[in-house]
Formats: sequence, C-alpha cells, structure tokens
Amino acid sequence: KRAWKYSPKLWWVFLGYYFISLFWSDNISTGVRTVLEIALPSILYLVAFNVIQNDFHLKRYYQFMMVINVIVAIFDLYTAMTGWDQIKYAGAMTDGAIGYRTVVAYFYVTMGTILMMRMMEKFEWKLFILYLVDVLLLLLAASRTPTLAFIAGSLIAIVYRRNVKFTIIGVVVMAILVGLIFILPTKNKFIAADQGVNMSDSGRGFFQKYFEDKAKESPIWGFGAGGSETYAGWLVQHVTLVGAPHNEYLRIRFDGGTVGLYLFYLGLADIFVRGLLWGRGVKHYFPLKAILIMTPVMFAVSCTNDNTFFYFYVFTQYLFVFMGFGARICYEARVAEGKETLVMDEDEVQELKEQLGLVPAT
Repeated sequence: KRAWKYSPKLWWVFLGYYFISLFWSDNISTGVRTVLEIALPSILYLVAFNVIQNDFHLKRYYQFMMVINVIVAIFDLYTAMTGWDQIKYAGAMTDGAIGYRTVVAYFYVTMGTILMMRMMEKFEWKLFILYLVDVLLLLLAASRTPTLAFIAGSLIAIVYRRNVKFTIIGVVVMAILVGLIFILPTKNKFIAADQGVNMSDSGRGFFQKYFEDKAKESPIWGFGAGGSETYAGWLVQHVTLVGAPHNEYLRIRFDGGTVGLYLFYLGLADIFVRGLLWGRGVKHYFPLKAILIMTPVMFAVSCTNDNTFFYFYVFTQYLFVFMGFGARICYEARVAEGKETLVMDEDEVQELKEQLGLVPAT
C-alpha cells in the first residue's frame, strides 16, 4: 500500500494501456515479454521501496554495487589495455566484461551516476578514483546516447545540489570529460572530421523511417505490444540484427499508437514531478534526492535514440531501485514529522506487536 501510494500513477496508467494493447497484437508471446521489459523498472521500484529498513541496508546496497563495479572495471581495463590497437582501429571498445559496447556504456552510466551522487554527499578519494575509471571506460565504449544521458543527468545533479563548491567541481569534471572526447581514440565516434558533432546515425535513419511509415497505417492504437519486433523481421534478416527502431518513443508509437505515446509522455512527466515533490521530503540523503529527478530525465534523453526500456539487461534500470529508496526515505521523514500516517490500522498494529512479542497476546 505504501509503495503504491508513493508511485507515479500516470506511469502505471501507461503500463496498463501497454498491457491491454496485447489484445490487438499479432505477436502475443513477444508482446508479453516486451510488456514485462518495460514494467521491470517499476517492479524494481516497488520492491526497493519495501525492502529498505534503515541506513545499514543502504550502506550494504552501496557496498554491493561498488563490488560489482570494481570487478567489472578490472576486466574492462584489462581488455582496454591489451586491445588498445583494436580500440584505435574500431574507434571504440566494442566488447566488455558484460557485453557489447552499448551495454558496457549504460553500465558505467549507472555506476558513474551513483558514485557522483555519493561524492556530492561525502567526498572519498576511493570513490573518486573509481568514478574516473568509470568515466574513462564509458568514453572508450564510445556510445553517444548513453554518454549524452550521463552528461545531462550529471548537470542536473550539479545544479540541484545548489552548492558553489560542488558546482565548480562538477563543471570542471564535466569539462574534463568533454576534453577526453577530443583526446581518446574514440574521438571519431563523437566528433566528425570537420570537428563538428558526429551526427552519423549508423543506419538508424533508414530503419526508423521504415517503422515511421508503417506506424502511419495504425496511427491511433498502434499494432499492439510486440508489434515492432514482428515488423522488424525483414530488417533483422536483411539489414541489421537490431529488432527495434532505436528510439523508444517511436517503438511506443508503433506498438501503442498516439494514445500510447502520449500516455508514455505523461508517465515520464509524472515520474519527474513526483520525484521533485518527494525530494523535498528527503533532507539528509542527497544522492537519493537527486536520483529521484535525474532518472526520468536520463531515460527521457536516452529514449530519443535508444530503446532504453527494451534493453532491460543494461543495468540502467537499477536507478529505479535507488528511486525506490529515495521515495521510502521521503515516506519515513513524513511519518516522523506527522505529515503521513502508517498504512496499517490499529488492529493490524496490535497483531504485529503480538507476533513480535512486544505485548501479551489478547
């Protein structure tokens, strides 16, 4: 009940509509999978809201994430050092410890974001060193959309912190990040030969038009969840192995029509607005306060040129876990201030006390 109360309702309306679109889908089996993929972050949010109990749990989650980060980064640093010639030739680290370069990039976007938030609360050199490693590996992966999402989220956090010292440090770090783009051998993935921004779409323009033309045949309701993958069959066989249009907004419009697309817009906006409201109740946990508004913005940016929800395995969804933590902290603060009441009624509280042995059984 608490998790549902502290969740974005318009986003759930969109998820409900997307599920209902299975009824007019010609690809039910794939449609069910795509529904679950796009719902996964929200499920993680609800679970995260309920599992956190105290600061010790938060510390353990951070430690768990850092261990994963260090292990993966060691393997990727080794790959980068031993395969430097290949990186220079391809213009990117094409594969890493957890998959191909887009997966690798989103992993370091997630970890870099979490580390940056922690350092804005309490600076630690070990975190800063790991953060620099993450940024370096993100740039070596040379995937433009994740990098842009990371920069956008970081700038929001820097402004949201409203601290001169952190603003200066943050801007300097972002400037160094941009500077590295001009130095590393992955430069050509970001910058064209004429020093302009590299806007080459790697063929995306072709298959996005392919989906846009077909989407016009069912503009209002779309072809149902999973429809985009059905239509991508010819592309997969003849053009590219990517079974989605590399644009989450276009995929939603294809599957759910304009109705689904506008519900998607409203859902993302609802997540952002509620994040702002909940953040006002998070007084002493800036990382969680910032992630409440950073996450929807980063997803909104990445969805313009990637299927971020479709890539349910790229780790970015774990930011929704920290959103769940932030919303729970807000709830606890409101209870302490008397602005929120516990969900359980008096009989349920009495029963719980009896089960815990705090009061004699009646």
